[in-house]
Amino acid sequence: MRKVLVTGASGFVGGHVVRALRSQGVAVRCLARRASRIEFIKPSAPELVFGDVTLPETLPAALEDIDAIVHCAGLTKAPSSREYFWVNEEGCRNLYSACANFKHRIVKVVHLSSLAAIGPSADVKPVTEGSVPHPVSDYGRSKLAGQRIAESFRDRLPICILIPPAVYGPRDKDFLVYFKLAARGIMPLLGKTPRYLSLIYAKDLAQAVATCLCSEKSAGKSYLVDDGCIQTWTSMADAIEREMGKSVIRVRLPVPFARTAGAFGDLCSRWSGKAVLLNSQKVEEFLQTAWTCSSQRIRDELGYRPQYSLEQGIKETLAWYREEKWL
Repeated sequence: MRKVLVTGASGFVGGHVVRALRSQGVAVRCLARRASRIEFIKPSAPELVFGDVTLPETLPAALEDIDAIVHCAGLTKAPSSREYFWVNEEGCRNLYSACANFKHRIVKVVHLSSLAAIGPSADVKPVTEGSVPHPVSDYGRSKLAGQRIAESFRDRLPICILIPPAVYGPRDKDFLVYFKLAARGIMPLLGKTPRYLSLIYAKDLAQAVATCLCSEKSAGKSYLVDDGCIQTWTSMADAIEREMGKSVIRVRLPVPFARTAGAFGDLCSRWSGKAVLLNSQKVEEFLQTAWTCSSQRIRDELGYRPQYSLEQGIKETLAWYREEKWL
C-alpha cells in the first residue's frame, strides 16, 4: 500500500502506530485536530492534515489518495455519556461513510476497539471474539457502538477490527499514576480479592495493527490481541517495584472507600464539566474480577507474536518516563 491515513495520530496509541508504520517505510498521513500536540510523531515526519472525525466535512480531503486507514481516534475519558458516544460512535459513522465514497481504492481499514467493549471475563475465563458483549461503563458501551458501526460497513469496506485490553507504554498517562505512586513508596490495591487482567505493550499493539494492514486474511475479521500472559494487579505492582529498584508498601483499599472516591469524582466532573481520572464507572471497572482475553485467533490466522514481556515493557516505559521528566 502506498499511503495510510491514521486517525487519532497524536494520541497515545495512534502515535505508536504512526512510528511503527513509518519505521517500515509506509507513507503515513495523520489526521489531527488543530489543538493536538504532535511532538511525539513529528520525528517520524508524517504528512499532517487537520480534521476531526466528528466534523464530516473535514474527512473527504483527508482521504484523497489514501489506500488504507487505521482508525485510532476515540475518547477514553469524558465528563458524560454524550461525549463518549459523539466521538466513539458518531465519529466512526462519519469516517466510514466518507470512506465508502473511496471504496474502490481502499484496500484495508483497521478499526481499534477495546476489551471494554466486550466487558469483563466470567469466572476468570478469557473472553474470545465470540463472547457476548456486556460492557460495564459508558466508555465500553460507546466503543461497542463504534465497533457495531464498523461491522455494519463490512459489506462496503475491507474492515478488520482489532480489540486490545489495557495498553501501556511511553506517553501513557494512566499507567504513569502507578509509577508515580511507586516512586513515593506506595502501591494501592483494591480489596482483598485477586483481580486478573490482560495487557499489551503499545509497540506490540502497533505491530499488530501493521500485521492486520498487510494481511489479505484480516478483512472482515475481528481479533483480540494481548501479550499472551495473564497478570494480576499484584504481579503488575511487583514488576514496577522490581524495575524501580525500591521497596513499595502495598496499601489495600476497602471497596466502600473506592466507591466513595468514585462518587466524589462524579461530583467533581459534574461541577467542572471535565473528565476526571477516577469516577464511579472507572471504579466499577476496577472492581471486576477479571479483564482477560485470548489472542489465539490472531496468532493462528495471521502468525502474530508479541515481542515484549511485561518486564521488558515496564523497563522501557520507565526509562522513557525518566528521560522525558515525567517521573
